[in-house]
Amino acid sequence: MVDIEEIVEIKCKDFHLVNEIMIESKLMQDQLFDSQNAIEFIKDKMNRNKTKIFVKFDNDQVVGFILLFYKVNPLCVTSYNWHISYLYVKPTFRRKHIAKAILQKCIDYAMETKVGHISLNTDTQNFAAHSLYESLGFKKKVFIANYFYYEFQLK
Repeated sequence: MVDIEEIVEIKCKDFHLVNEIMIESKLMQDQLFDSQNAIEFIKDKMNRNKTKIFVKFDNDQVVGFILLFYKVNPLCVTSYNWHISYLYVKPTFRRKHIAKAILQKCIDYAMETKVGHISLNTDTQNFAAHSLYESLGFKKKVFIANYFYYEFQLK
């Protein structure tokens, strides 16, 4: 079992540590947009405290990460929530509870920042992800195209 204390937040100055795994994960696909522009977009969001990146290291190598984006609550502009934009664990490190530990770190962070909920979207066919999210208390809310929208309520 992975201890959530092993999951750390990447700060702007250390962003270079996640470049390789972000490209490997296909988060930044060259067919969709320029990788360098995507990296700059995420770094800009980090500089403005609008995104957080939590990672798991193994021997100084990032083996899993999550992107947590700031999301304004459309019902109240003075409140916000966090949206999990992307979660990835290297294939050779899967089934070791890394994703679960990273998600728990996000839940803990969301509680610290006193948001109402955390949300995420996942492919309707990603059954392993559905099981993981639901085991942590995420509730399936709606179907959007080929995705399910999940929320974890904090308030």
